[in-house]
Amino acid sequence: MNRNLLRPILIVAFILTILPGWSQNRSINFVDKPWNDILTMAKSGKKMIFLDGYASWCGPCKWMAANMFTNDSIADLYNRTFICAHFDMEKGEGLTLAQLYQIKAYPTLLFLNPDGEMVHKRVGAPQKVSEYFEMETIAQTPGEGFSACVKKFNEGDRDPAFIKKYMQRLQEAYMPADEPLNQYFSGLSENEMSSRTSWDLIFRYVTDIDSKAFNWFVTHREDFARLYTRDSVFAKLDNVYIQALTGKLRNRNFTEQDYEALKKRIRESGYPGAEKVIFTGDLNLFQMKGDIGGFLRAASVGIDTWYADDPAMLERMAATFLHVTSEKDQLEKAAGWAKKSVGMAPSPSNHDVYAQLLFKMGNRKEAEKFEQMAIDLARQSNLPTKDYEATLQRFRQ
Repeated sequence: MNRNLLRPILIVAFILTILPGWSQNRSINFVDKPWNDILTMAKSGKKMIFLDGYASWCGPCKWMAANMFTNDSIADLYNRTFICAHFDMEKGEGLTLAQLYQIKAYPTLLFLNPDGEMVHKRVGAPQKVSEYFEMETIAQTPGEGFSACVKKFNEGDRDPAFIKKYMQRLQEAYMPADEPLNQYFSGLSENEMSSRTSWDLIFRYVTDIDSKAFNWFVTHREDFARLYTRDSVFAKLDNVYIQALTGKLRNRNFTEQDYEALKKRIRESGYPGAEKVIFTGDLNLFQMKGDIGGFLRAASVGIDTWYADDPAMLERMAATFLHVTSEKDQLEKAAGWAKKSVGMAPSPSNHDVYAQLLFKMGNRKEAEKFEQMAIDLARQSNLPTKDYEATLQRFRQ
């Protein structure tokens, strides 16, 4: 890159850093008072309440508190607009609030009216400043919040534009969408089932292989492929089937009989990608059972068959082989995958994996070369290089 092109940007950045008030030195002012006092403050001030429901052990909660609640723009907006409160949902009054507002995951961000009634809900730690502004706008706009959308849906609103918004609200609140989707799709004609809106909803939200929408999608997959691209349709089918197989594996009542029955069902669906899906599920099964030998044998054949053009999967499997086997033929296979990944989509991480495989196979000179390339690529992308540099130092010892 031409350094002269960077100079004006660097000058602007320097000027901005010395302007008064540029540094981030404000934060959300959370009111540390009993809940009833917070309600009283909200009523007297005619303000909504922003409630941060956290847990002391929650990593995303701590990250959000340190990085987003201390952002000047967010702090100014929320301090001006809301009475801000935060409670540990596993201690003191937090236990009562968690039960009252059905908080089951952390962090949960609630926007309440002065009477303490929930207007909007968001679960998780948003990472963009714009998302906090968006939440404030939604909470302040009548009919836009989570609670209003639930009410509209229960009252029978099935307008496609509203349904898309409602699904987004459910997703952001970590609420199940399968049953509302079933209700929506059950009222559609065949033409409406194949519409762009229906495809968007299927692609983004349908996860239940037993749902009407998914079974319709499977039966009409070629029609959808013609309308909305084959790659996107197959990617969705892969995702849902793999999730179903993984769900079986994680079920506490797992039996191989049930798992085999699901595999049979997938094969009988007629989906051309069935064997790829089943291969991926079987790899997870081998891992769950701790059958490293079975995993290595299956992967040695299946990766070349089903994932030869997927650089991310090639890298992941090469890294797995690096750590679980010392067999020469298996290391060579993994090195081939890593080399192919490097050629298809160069990155610091796949260069590092390839370098470590080369080193493990005794090719120190080439290992050092590719580890240095990993460092160079990381520097070009402004990524940390410490681990790569430590690996290179280990190679040189």
